[in-house]
Amino acid sequence: MRLFLLILCSVVLSFSTALAQTKIIAQVNDDIISELDFKQRLKFIQLTGQADISDKEIQDRILKQLIDEKLKQQEARAAGIEISEEEIQQAVKITLKQNGLDYDKVRRQLKQNNLPLSVIEDQIKSDLLYIRAIKKNAGLRGEVSDREVEAKIGEIKKQINQKQYLLSEILLPVENEEKEDETYGLAMQLIMRMRDGEVFEEIAQKYSKAPSAQKGGLLGWISEEMLTPAIKEELSVMNPGQLSTPIKTPEGYQLFVLHAVRDPEDTPDKQTVVHLMQIFLPDSFSAKQRQTVIRDLNMAKGSCSQFKAISEDLKTTPRIDLGKVPLGELPSPIFSVLNRTALLEPSQPLPIDGGALIFMMCSKEEISILPDKENIRMQIESQRLETMAQRRLRELRRESVTEIRQ
Repeated sequence: MRLFLLILCSVVLSFSTALAQTKIIAQVNDDIISELDFKQRLKFIQLTGQADISDKEIQDRILKQLIDEKLKQQEARAAGIEISEEEIQQAVKITLKQNGLDYDKVRRQLKQNNLPLSVIEDQIKSDLLYIRAIKKNAGLRGEVSDREVEAKIGEIKKQINQKQYLLSEILLPVENEEKEDETYGLAMQLIMRMRDGEVFEEIAQKYSKAPSAQKGGLLGWISEEMLTPAIKEELSVMNPGQLSTPIKTPEGYQLFVLHAVRDPEDTPDKQTVVHLMQIFLPDSFSAKQRQTVIRDLNMAKGSCSQFKAISEDLKTTPRIDLGKVPLGELPSPIFSVLNRTALLEPSQPLPIDGGALIFMMCSKEEISILPDKENIRMQIESQRLETMAQRRLRELRRESVTEIRQ
């Protein structure tokens, strides 16, 4: 009898645990989001240090992200889009590499923290499926003609002869008129937070819904002709380094940082592009630790691979390899440091919030400011599909039957 009771208790406990893991916290049309899905995603966010998961605002945003992923998957199913496991794995590897992370190391880290690889795969898979569904449904509307490419080249040449602004942006879309005041209020909150010392790039990555969010909001050089009258009016009274007030645009509310202004006569025919790597030295390092890193970096002169290896060993830099970036589009503090640094040599430490950055330029080349035709074609197609994708996602949100059960 005692044995039977022990077995019964064990079964009850197992059943209770299973119920907790399969508890539904949201239903999106016919798909569900379990409490386990939500907790695993939160744990991953905490593990990667992307945000404070105890913040209710962050939790709500993660849940909305999971809901959007379900909507994207449903749209792909309706379009008959499928993707192989090999494609997903390759996409995950590329995404991690772009963020300076090693696939095998990330897998080990997830395993050590009892997290499945699906916490990364699900996000990337949803985006891949969705953009392919958008492309399929767009049909001929998504294709880019030779005439459009030539027109874009002509437009770029025309822009070169205009006043240009080096800008970073934050886009806060207004989903419907009822939420306009709420979105404006969020924009004002973000301005106050940045005035209190929070970094624009970090705010942009967390809140901006523009494609530039992945680059900390950096737009690059934008000609005067491409700007709306409201944005031009705001920029006309700003000085480099200033943050704008919230500007109402067709997309929602936008915030801008003006980095620099370039007159037509100052616009060069070529631009300098550098392949850049970085190391972050946190303030928590002791003086002895910092001296050791500086010594090792000085010994790594002439070798980007050694510089990268040192950064990987420190495990303090989320993204080591920044890829090729136009030198003139870098924030002025970084530009100033690199301007005093020789090729394949570590830069002087650049103080930032929480520590300092050290850079190395692995290559430096002069290229035409005009992109080639194929790059222009890809850029036009990407922008077109991105616009279609955002518009369709707003429609899917409105049309869906979503029930949150928290």
